[in-house]
Amino acid sequence: MQALMTRNPQQEQRLAMLARLPEMARILRNVFVAEKKQALSMELACQRMTDSYQALMPMGEMEKHLHLFAELLPDWVRILAIRQENYLKLDKAMDLNIVTERLSARKREEEKL
Repeated sequence: MQALMTRNPQQEQRLAMLARLPEMARILRNVFVAEKKQALSMELACQRMTDSYQALMPMGEMEKHLHLFAELLPDWVRILAIRQENYLKLDKAMDLNIVTERLSARKREEEKL
């Protein structure tokens, strides 16, 4: 019974990341709107997100969150490998409320597991 009530550290870390994603989605969309570009380099996107996010977060951790966006919402965020660099492409036309709802639903789904 006790084993069923505990989660492994990877699950806890993933749930913590999922909890941050709705706020990060708003920031990411604002970064793309402010930059006025269709795609941003992963490095630039991570830097802008790190600068705008309320808590101190290393660039590597921010990149993990961006990869999680691409995993959960491939129709909203895509990671493109061009030459030696990764680029992030965002569908600015997609409604941000729909994005945050989908992220919240996914978090609730994974909390049940």
